[in-house]
Amino acid sequence: MLGIWRSEMERIWNRRSTLLLYTIFLLMVIANIVSLKINGTMKFRFGEGIATVNNLNLPWLMMSEISLFLILALLPILYVDQLSGDIHSGAYRLYVLRPYRRFQFWLGKLFALSVTTIVFTGTALLIGILAGWTIFPRSLTFFKYGSAEASTSLDAMSYTLVFYLVLTLVCLAKLMLSSAVCLFISRPLFSFISILFISMFIYPFYKPLVMLIDPFQQIMLALRVDGSIRFWMCLIVIILICSTISFVRWQKKTI
Repeated sequence: MLGIWRSEMERIWNRRSTLLLYTIFLLMVIANIVSLKINGTMKFRFGEGIATVNNLNLPWLMMSEISLFLILALLPILYVDQLSGDIHSGAYRLYVLRPYRRFQFWLGKLFALSVTTIVFTGTALLIGILAGWTIFPRSLTFFKYGSAEASTSLDAMSYTLVFYLVLTLVCLAKLMLSSAVCLFISRPLFSFISILFISMFIYPFYKPLVMLIDPFQQIMLALRVDGSIRFWMCLIVIILICSTISFVRWQKKTI
């Protein structure tokens, strides 16, 4: 099983498309940090006001726009390229000849993509922390999202880490959705369009599902008391249902 994971990790990062997407992501992070440094403040996109950027809140404030592009386009493109791309090209016909159970190949693929997702979000976290403490004003307090009460610097680390943990879980939910769709629609372009359509179609029925398109506000609300139960229910249900569909379909799919 470990050998499958290593093989999949090598295949993912040996592709030019992965390196290109990672480079685009890095450039977006850097560009957003530079913009926040120049302006000194950030205006929330949903009318919550304006926040002064400092070393304590930069790592999560900078993800307001970046998380939108990350989960709407960059990661789904990566997932579709690795899942639908291999199925459509017939590459998996060679993989299943190795002496492993069939589900182990799909599990290894998804695990490798999960680790790759963590690389993306972890890189943003690292850059945000380094940039915050080197080029932004230092502060002893900061305001959590939607709070009028100042929090101490000791709270900043845990708040930031929890934000990135939840962001990663939302990205993994998008991975599970992508894995289910890709097994029914093998052409990469059609798979991507279908994933985008499904993500946009379902959220009007239940507001927290907007996390599959624009997760920033929903994550921020989930870190507060209000709305957290609905958010976590949606997240868990998506992961469970989509992962079940994905593995059942993989076991039955003719390749």
